[in-house]
Amino acid sequence: MDRFADYIVTKRGMADTLRALVADGTIVRSETRAGLTEAIARMLAAGARAGTLRGDVDPEDVLSMIVGVCLTTPVPEQRAQAGRMLDLLTDGLRAPVRSLSSGSRPG
Repeated sequence: MDRFADYIVTKRGMADTLRALVADGTIVRSETRAGLTEAIARMLAAGARAGTLRGDVDPEDVLSMIVGVCLTTPVPEQRAQAGRMLDLLTDGLRAPVRSLSSGSRPG
């Protein structure tokens, strides 16, 4: 995610293009979006099998959040903010910590 955000920052004009593609619906139907969604789905499934990621996450939601972060922080001065938001997204994908004795989330 950080590499994608870095790429967006270095390609400032790409953010405007992404906005236009989202607005007119092109990006929704694109093969690129389907490929990204599939890659995210594979990573989420592997993480869920390993017990490190939640198993109830829709890969389309993750892609939309990544694109949203990149679209709202497209300039180099906002790169730190983009990194913080992507860290929050990553934290939200982690599997909940379960107590060994009770099998539930702590406090």
